[in-house]
Amino acid sequence: MTKLFSAIVLAALAMQFASPQFDSMALSWQPRASAAASDSKSCQKFVGDFYSWYVAQAKSGDPLRVALKKKQGTFSKELVLRLNEDYAAAAKSPGEVVGLDFDPLLNSQDFADKYVAAKVTKKGTRYLVEVFAVSGGKRDAKPAVVPELVLQGKQWVFTNFLYPDGTKTENLLSILKQLKAARDKGG
Repeated sequence: MTKLFSAIVLAALAMQFASPQFDSMALSWQPRASAAASDSKSCQKFVGDFYSWYVAQAKSGDPLRVALKKKQGTFSKELVLRLNEDYAAAAKSPGEVVGLDFDPLLNSQDFADKYVAAKVTKKGTRYLVEVFAVSGGKRDAKPAVVPELVLQGKQWVFTNFLYPDGTKTENLLSILKQLKAARDKGG
């Protein structure tokens, strides 16, 4: 019985040392960089890189149109559909505001010098990334926008953009749906 017990203990220790979650420095079970932490860093980098690219596109026109053409795969199908509907409605009514009247990815009509991706929060399968505007070297105190993303395979995809304002948070999809409903009513 003692030999069997020793063999079981040795096998368990061998499995512990072979486990990717075993921290040999602490000689205990400690999660190393968990998948969620790795995904959070990857998500933050993706958002930061995207916003750098996006702001650079503003120099040559409408960055949202460019993003919907060149980086369509970085947006959910629903976002692409709703944004294209909004563009089509605006094109049918030149001179009138029947759709978005701000840049929904920046939550602004004017561009800051740059935008930085900061805190990442995981909510179920979604990741929320606080994006701050930086002007004159000074970062705003509150996030300008909070993109919501999911990881589809190995690709990050924007599913919505949240606009925190005090205790109330608006979001791009609900705004687009409200605008469409108003247009459908004739208002």
